[in-house]
Amino acid sequence: MPSQIERASHGAGRRRRGAAAVLAMLFLVLATTLTVAMYTLATSNVQTAHNFADVARAQAAAEAGLRWMAYRFEHMARPKTTVGTITPEVADALWPAIRQAIADDLTTSGNQMLDPVERTVTTDATSITTAPISIESGGPKFTVTVQQDSSDPTYLLVSSTGPYRNASRSDSMQFKIDKKIKYAVVGKVPIQIGRNTIVEGPVAMATPNKYPPLLMLSDFMHFDDTLANRLTQWNQFLQANHNGYDNRVSVNNSVEYAAAKQAGYDDINGDAYIDEYDFFLERFDSDGDKAVTAAEFTNPTTGKLYDENLFKAMDLINGPMFDGDPPRLGYNDGKIDNTDGYAKVRGNIVLATTADAWTANLAPQGKDINDMIQGTVAPTEPGQVPVEFGVDPDNMLDLDPANFEQAALGFKNRSGSNAGAPLVVPGVKIENKVLSASDANGGTAIERTPYGSTSYQATYKRPVFRNMTFRNVQIPKGLNALFDNCKFEGVTWVEGERDITTSTGAITYDKNEGMNWAKRKVAGDNFSASKPLVGAGQTPATGETRTRGSERGNNLRFNNCTFEGPIAGNYATAYTHFANSWEFTGATMFNNQVDQTATIVSPQVNIEMGSFTDPNSAPSTLIGVVVAGNIDIRGSSNVDGSIIITGDGAGNTTLAYFGASDASTDPNSPMPEGGWGRLNIRYNPHRALPDGINLAIDLMPVIGTYSENVK
Repeated sequence: MPSQIERASHGAGRRRRGAAAVLAMLFLVLATTLTVAMYTLATSNVQTAHNFADVARAQAAAEAGLRWMAYRFEHMARPKTTVGTITPEVADALWPAIRQAIADDLTTSGNQMLDPVERTVTTDATSITTAPISIESGGPKFTVTVQQDSSDPTYLLVSSTGPYRNASRSDSMQFKIDKKIKYAVVGKVPIQIGRNTIVEGPVAMATPNKYPPLLMLSDFMHFDDTLANRLTQWNQFLQANHNGYDNRVSVNNSVEYAAAKQAGYDDINGDAYIDEYDFFLERFDSDGDKAVTAAEFTNPTTGKLYDENLFKAMDLINGPMFDGDPPRLGYNDGKIDNTDGYAKVRGNIVLATTADAWTANLAPQGKDINDMIQGTVAPTEPGQVPVEFGVDPDNMLDLDPANFEQAALGFKNRSGSNAGAPLVVPGVKIENKVLSASDANGGTAIERTPYGSTSYQATYKRPVFRNMTFRNVQIPKGLNALFDNCKFEGVTWVEGERDITTSTGAITYDKNEGMNWAKRKVAGDNFSASKPLVGAGQTPATGETRTRGSERGNNLRFNNCTFEGPIAGNYATAYTHFANSWEFTGATMFNNQVDQTATIVSPQVNIEMGSFTDPNSAPSTLIGVVVAGNIDIRGSSNVDGSIIITGDGAGNTTLAYFGASDASTDPNSPMPEGGWGRLNIRYNPHRALPDGINLAIDLMPVIGTYSENVK
């Protein structure tokens, strides 16, 4: 039997071995617990990362849906309306057509979704919802809903939902239903922008095969040799070192800016660009305050401003847009500085022609595009291309002159007997009446057209109305009158032939047939530019002619007249050149107090405004739209709206003085008597359009309404 000592010894050993096992098990439990905790934490982190990634992809999908819908709004075939102002009632009436246009664009327009499954749309009375649209194969999708804003039908609420696995995000933004002509100048013939002409807003030329589509002259090359030489060197630098046709170098373009600095050029006014204005400032800012006063811009030899009209044009940039709009800082303050924000064109230029095609056209002349576009082009939207080539005309503006027919007729309905009872005070005043040659009080005059040009197309024998006041009158076909020192109140309507025909009597839309129609003899001698044309009801004497154009068109001249309301003329199927042409000469002034939507609406009429010899003689303000078959503006005028050229028969649209001939352009012509004049042309988005212009609506994003929502 073991002794007591032996039993005690064996018991102690057993107790020690049990403690070790317990401790081992304890450490094992702790290690297991830590392992599980670490695994759980790692799994949670991975899941959280997955969740964040899913949320990010869902958010990206939702944002992509909004951008995608905005792009389709811009490029789809949107409904047209003749209503000028989109009211809630008009917007509500347009909604079914908008909803259908969205559906058609997704399903059947030729721009439809490639995957047939994605062409499905769901509609109800107030909304349309797309099928889920894939961003990429196997990637996230988005669904877009477009619905009327219940509080204001002139807005659409666009919501985009982007689900991805277990995450979902939704973005929304309002889009404004509007109707605007978003150009300062847009036309179908080449556009020429001369000296002392400043454009605030986009410029567009919609015909691809007419050259040069744009000719733009610098405002700083004609009055000081030192400045002109500096700019010549700058232009040579740009041609060699700058990519683009905006004629400026950004300080953020490290390569171009370094080259400019190396060549001795810098951003003097601190606007982050080197352009012509910096050299103007370098030349005339004698005290270094980054401003040019009238005293600093005074020629010490003559004691006069180097170019008073240019100084004024620069000081009048960006004036008030509407009644109650406070003038900007520095507006018309007698000095030129950064507050004026000078650029030759503040907006972008869009051209239907391609850069390659234009370059090829210029090559035989030894020129390139840089020679044709002088002056700074400063886009107003971030990322906007300053000069864009190869733009589809359908993405500009539908310039079919027929789209403006009802707008013109709307003014006719506000003139003549439609405006009230006729009143005639012979030789003094005529109201609400169709004029006739027997109302003329100044005999007749024989003169060439265009008046004062060294080239001319025809000669007219005109009845003369002198020192008379007219209100809401209609000028009938074939009157071809001269109005001298007359005042026009209310709405003035000019009648012309609508359906232009060929020699066989077929209606034509061709500009060449329009010229044939203008010259086609009806009575008297054969047409000659030097033989007087007589109008409707007149028997031509020996050496005179009556043509189809002279008896059914209207070639008019308004000399030293005042217009206190709009003037309009009807649509014609073809551009008829001189047969339908209105000239505003001398000190003729427009001061439209009747209709803020338009000053001139004459979709196939040629307009000559200002003098070929004294461009400074006729200051005017043309408000709203100016619609013409073609227009040449010389003089000192403001256009506060849009110039729209619908005709295709003229050689060019000339804005400012380009020489004494209507038949050719001479950028190097000497300064005429009285100076170059000045033109401030501004697109004004606050001006409504007149009713009757049949154009597509716009669906414009209201950026400030963007919001994000968790679904």
